[in-house]
Amino acid sequence: MPELHSIVIHCRDPYLLAPFWSVVTGLPVVPEDEAKLADRSLTPGESVLLRDPHGHRPDVWISPVPDLPAPGRIHLDLVGDAEERADVLAAGATVVRELPGWTVLADPEGNEFCLLPHRP
Repeated sequence: MPELHSIVIHCRDPYLLAPFWSVVTGLPVVPEDEAKLADRSLTPGESVLLRDPHGHRPDVWISPVPDLPAPGRIHLDLVGDAEERADVLAAGATVVRELPGWTVLADPEGNEFCLLPHRP
C-alpha cells in the first residue's frame, strides 16, 4: 500500500495554527517559513512547512484556504505507484481531479487525500 508522505492541515490563519501544530507535533517550522511567520510576510495562500530535521516523520503543511468546506480540514498526502493507485481505487477511493504531478482522491465518505509519485 502507499506510504504516508505528508499531512496537510487546512486553516484560516497560518500565523495562529503553524505555531500551535509545531508544538503539538514536535515538528519545527522550517527556517524560511519561521522567518515569514515572525515578520508576518506569508503571501496570500502560502503554506507553512513543519519538518522533522532527522527525516523520520512525515511533513506537516499548514495550508490556508479561503473556505473550509466539509469534509476535511486535514487530508493525507500519500506516495504510491500505479499498482498502489489501483489498490486504493479498488478499496473504494474515487478520483476527484488529476493535477500535474499528483491526483486528488476521495475516500468513501468524501474526505480528500492526494496520491503523489515516489520521490526520485
